[in-house]
Amino acid sequence: MLHVLRLIPLLFWLWLIPVQADELGDVVSRVMAQARKDGATMALPVNSHNEEGRMAAEETARKFSSSGFQEKLECEQRRITEEVFPEAPGELAELEQAQGRLAREEKVYLFVSSSMPDETVHVYLEVLDGADEPNLIMLMRGFVPGERENYLIRIAKKDLGCSDQLQLGDPDVCERYEVPIVLKPSLFDKYEITQVPALVYEKGEEAWKVTGDATLEYLLGRISRDTKSSGLEGLITTLRGH
Repeated sequence: MLHVLRLIPLLFWLWLIPVQADELGDVVSRVMAQARKDGATMALPVNSHNEEGRMAAEETARKFSSSGFQEKLECEQRRITEEVFPEAPGELAELEQAQGRLAREEKVYLFVSSSMPDETVHVYLEVLDGADEPNLIMLMRGFVPGERENYLIRIAKKDLGCSDQLQLGDPDVCERYEVPIVLKPSLFDKYEITQVPALVYEKGEEAWKVTGDATLEYLLGRISRDTKSSGLEGLITTLRGH
């Protein structure tokens, strides 16, 4: 039964997983289908010492199978598909359509890794969330198989110490940063990223790279001194205001 309860809150976090638009429905549907399958076959533990425990387990199974609860799951599936993934946030091209302080031909890529301390990646997420710059994009090469969802669910919490309360019907889910983390190994190869964190500023066919465990403002400043980009200067000014 606990397995079923863990599946439901995943619907709140699927925005973190960078997938193609036409794959999104399949991802959500698989979670929904598995939850229903497990819900239909969940075994109730024998509790000879506590009749109330047995009755509570039966009530949980009944609520999960009820038409009202299943309707809520369907509504959540539609909400994720239509609202949380309006433009396939896993695609760089669509992320870059919105206009910010950087010109359309300017891109800033922040390369990170799950091997970095959680606190370091978390600080970068907080800064990107405050910057609200669509052409400033956090990138990862990839994950150990099976670790992606767990890592993204954990690292995106606004408070890393927060614990999700997964009670059925009334979940209390921790607040999370809505900052896409894009998996793009081709850019790691293109810019020969062998050390993280690293920052690449791309303008047309030209690119500048810096590496080092430093604040985003500092890394941007090092590139800005060479490029004299007004867009970078505006972005740095925004970061200083947060």
